[in-house]
Formats: sequence, structure tokens, C-alpha cells
Amino acid sequence: MPRYLLLFFTSLLFFSGVGAQETEWENLLDSSSRPEYSRFLKAYQEMDFISSEKILFRLFQKNPSNTVVLLTYHFLSQQEGFGVEALEYGLSRNLTLYTKRVLSSNLPLADFLSRYIENPKDRLATLIEMESQLKYVNWLVRLEIIKEHVNRNRDYVAALDKLSDLMARYPRFPILHYYRLFFLLKQRNWEAFDSTLASSLKLFPKHPEILRIAGMGSLERKRVDEAIRYYERALQANPSWHADGLLELCRLYVETKEYQKANSLVQKARKLYPWKRDLGVIEQQLLFGW
Repeated sequence: MPRYLLLFFTSLLFFSGVGAQETEWENLLDSSSRPEYSRFLKAYQEMDFISSEKILFRLFQKNPSNTVVLLTYHFLSQQEGFGVEALEYGLSRNLTLYTKRVLSSNLPLADFLSRYIENPKDRLATLIEMESQLKYVNWLVRLEIIKEHVNRNRDYVAALDKLSDLMARYPRFPILHYYRLFFLLKQRNWEAFDSTLASSLKLFPKHPEILRIAGMGSLERKRVDEAIRYYERALQANPSWHADGLLELCRLYVETKEYQKANSLVQKARKLYPWKRDLGVIEQQLLFGW
């Protein structure tokens, strides 16, 4: 699917219908697309970015110039390290070029979309202003605001505070728990990280990304064996885990000289995700030596 994405971004020139003119997020999609977008949001908040990518691509085919679809695609293009296949083929760069070609001033939220892609340094202000035009708090937009706040200011304390407000509204969204743990990891606030991780694992004991961030925390503290156990639990929870998670576990096996496990996992991963170049590198290194 994503291999054809670049062709769409460079060759698709026709506009879809503008739809409703209200500045509500879902209302900017036609009625037939809203259920599909709801499925995207469900997959996204569950951090199932492989399914998210496929659903969003279908929406894009139906709504190739819709501002909500395009903005959402731009948000997805920032999610590196979660197996988003199209990122391997230059999604962010080609999406930006495509958006500039189809963007029309009469589309709802067009000004914000234009500013978002033209002025990356001002994305935080753009998203905050755009959110002020919505009638209710949209968790997807708010999360992007929090992430941009961290990207621009590295203020993890403020980000955690804003994230706590969002989590009060949506306490069972795994993606919010993940980012809370991620921000605590970046602070190296291990006491808060461990207590938060314990709470998150009670809610999501088999969520691969919660287990993965747990493993990352262990690695930061040089607890490699513990990290491997977390990663193996993530793989057990989802045998078809995304390419980046499998790649990280392969590298841990190599680091600990568990070459048989590394080779077995890399063979499996290569069959699932033949497009992931780094897996091929590890396969060759295991075959011919380090």
C-alpha cells in the first residue's frame, strides 16, 4: 500500500468536495468518511500505527484534498520508530510537496495547514491557534500541541502538566500513557517513571508499546537483561509487532551475543517487513560476521 503513496502525492491533481464548512474536526469530513476516520482514531490511540497508516491511506484516496486528512497525515509523518512503512519512502517530504499543490484557500482550516507546512518553527503557535477555532478539545490536536511544545522548548514539566489534563479526559488511551512515560524517561525522573510504569502496566499489561518504553527505561539504566525481558513480552503480546520494535530486539540479542535468537528473529522480521533496510543489514552481519 504505502509504496504507491508517493505516486499519489506527486501526480494526484484533482480536488475532492469541500464538505461542511464548520470548523469542527470530524465535521470537515463527509458523512461516509467519518466512521472510517473514527476507526483511524481508535487505532491511533491504541498506537497501532500500521493499521492507522492503512486506514488513513484509504481515507486519503477518497478525500485527497481534505484538510483534516492532510493534517492527520502530517501528524502521522512525525511518528518515527513505530513501523510506519511510508516513512521509509519519504512520506514527510513528499506529503509536504503534495499538500502545497492541492491546497486551496477556500478549504476549511486551509490557512492553518499552509502555515503548518511552510513554517515548521511556528507549528506550536499554529496548532494552538487552530485548536482555539474548534468547539471542543480534540485529543489528537492537543497531543500534537504537547509534542510540539516539547520539540520547541524541551519543557517536559509543562508538557507533563498539559498531558495530565488530557489524560483526565481520556484515561484509557495507551498513547497518552506512552508519552507520559516517554517524557519522564527524557527527564530521567526514575522514581516517577517506575511508579507511572507500574500504573500503566496494570491498565495495559500486554501493550507492546508500554512494554517497549519500559525496556527503553531499563536500557537507559544499563539493565540490558531486564530490557530484553520487556521486549520479549512485547513480542509475545504481538507476534507481528512492527518493524522498529523487532529491529530493536534483534540489536539487543546481538549486543548480548545471543546470535541464534537474533538470527531467528531477523528471519521472521524480514518476511514480515522486507522493506525495512536495517533488518537486511543485521541479516548480512549475522551471516558474514561482525
